Amino acid sequence: MPSHMSSPQTPSPKKGGGKKALVAVPVTLAVVLGGAYFGGVYAFGQYFMPGTTLEGRDVSLKPLSEVAAEKDASYDGFETHVSGNGIDLTISASDVDLRCDGEAYAQSAISSVDPWAWPLEITRSHELTANESISFDRDKLVALIQPLIEQSAQAADATGASGITYNADQGAFVMSDDVVTQHLNLDAVVDRIASAFSARETEVTIGDECLDASDSLDAVLDAANAYLAATPELTLSGEKAYDLTKDMVASWVVIGEDLTVGLDEQAIADWCHGELSEKLDTVGTKRTYTRPDGKKFTVYDDRSNYNSDPYGSSVYGWSIDGEKTAQEIISCLKGGQPSTIEIPCLSTAASINPGGQDWPDRYIDVDIDAQHATFFDGGEVIWEADITTGQPSKHNDTPTGVWVVGANGGVMQEGDVNLRGPLDSSGNPEWDSHVNFWIPVVRNLVGFHNCPWQYEFGGDIYTYYGSNGCIRMSYESAEKLYDIVEMGDAVVIHKEP
Repeated sequence: MPSHMSSPQTPSPKKGGGKKALVAVPVTLAVVLGGAYFGGVYAFGQYFMPGTTLEGRDVSLKPLSEVAAEKDASYDGFETHVSGNGIDLTISASDVDLRCDGEAYAQSAISSVDPWAWPLEITRSHELTANESISFDRDKLVALIQPLIEQSAQAADATGASGITYNADQGAFVMSDDVVTQHLNLDAVVDRIASAFSARETEVTIGDECLDASDSLDAVLDAANAYLAATPELTLSGEKAYDLTKDMVASWVVIGEDLTVGLDEQAIADWCHGELSEKLDTVGTKRTYTRPDGKKFTVYDDRSNYNSDPYGSSVYGWSIDGEKTAQEIISCLKGGQPSTIEIPCLSTAASINPGGQDWPDRYIDVDIDAQHATFFDGGEVIWEADITTGQPSKHNDTPTGVWVVGANGGVMQEGDVNLRGPLDSSGNPEWDSHVNFWIPVVRNLVGFHNCPWQYEFGGDIYTYYGSNGCIRMSYESAEKLYDIVEMGDAVVIHKEP
């Protein structure tokens, strides 16, 4: 090898090259990390973070689109039953195009967690909630409800009904579903159902808050029920005489088309003169009783054998004053407070015993069939005598019934008592007799008296030699009776039919 040639030299590195390589590594790492971070920001804007529940349901790492799609379909097949105030129908989601905005719902939920803080947030659990945004076709819902309101209004017009009726089971006036629908506010009903859609209620009750006339209807109900609350107790002689019920009072309450509330006063008066009188009045009615001697009789007014009836109804027993009773009931009901009404009477009796003995234990029993009279006092016989009563063949029967000594102007007399009959066509009395004792029973027309022209009494004498209606007896019997009888004593005159 030539000596002038030298050995090849290794090139020396360029100045500063090692520093550039060292710089490239962290830049690359920063780019990678930045990409990963921003990728996470993007991803967690589209996917729910791990450890996330939404409305209690696990949605960890679920895509936003899936959750939105599930929410979109959440009303599929949904139905709600709407009832109350005359409405009764089932509405399905498809009837009114009811749906939920799933995308808005999912977006609202996912945005509640900051995706920019995902490195920290993925280490935590998240329990999310979100507001549903629903929509439906309001016009379609109106079309379902409006016909019901219109039908109710037509029914109310046809019947003149106010929408308030009496419910016997509740013992109160209530809103009637049959016609109260006419008072519904359509917008209020629709809003109530819309609220139910949002809450996913499957049962919806339309209450008074949806009524246009709620306040006035409440006032009408209060006024009508106040009459019921004032239902009085009816008594006779301090004893309960009739069970006046709320049902009956309700039948007297009148609710006008203009929602005014009042009482049918004529109906109350008619009831007092009718049903109440028929139940409580005993004057002239049939009454069955057992005499102290154990025999059972029925006393009643029998005028079937009279050419005319100059005597009228017998006088003893209860006879209520229907007019005054009605006024007291009306006054009580209008007062709004329950009270006890002692029924005003035209005549009274010793006890309340419809269909039975209501006269006192002191009375004279006149048995026409036996032709015998007995004076009882507390179950004891204090006087008795054979008698002769009116002659049936001459239509002069002694008037049966329960009478009172001295009633209607009759006056007891003793001495020379002149009994005169009605005037005949010549102007003369049909009879003119003198007796010693006169005890009037039917005004001054019929009474007990002695009979100087008759010597025997009892048996069947009355059938062929009877009186003109009076009750004849011997002098001794009449005298004893006159001494013990008192004005106002009851006289029960009876015979078998």
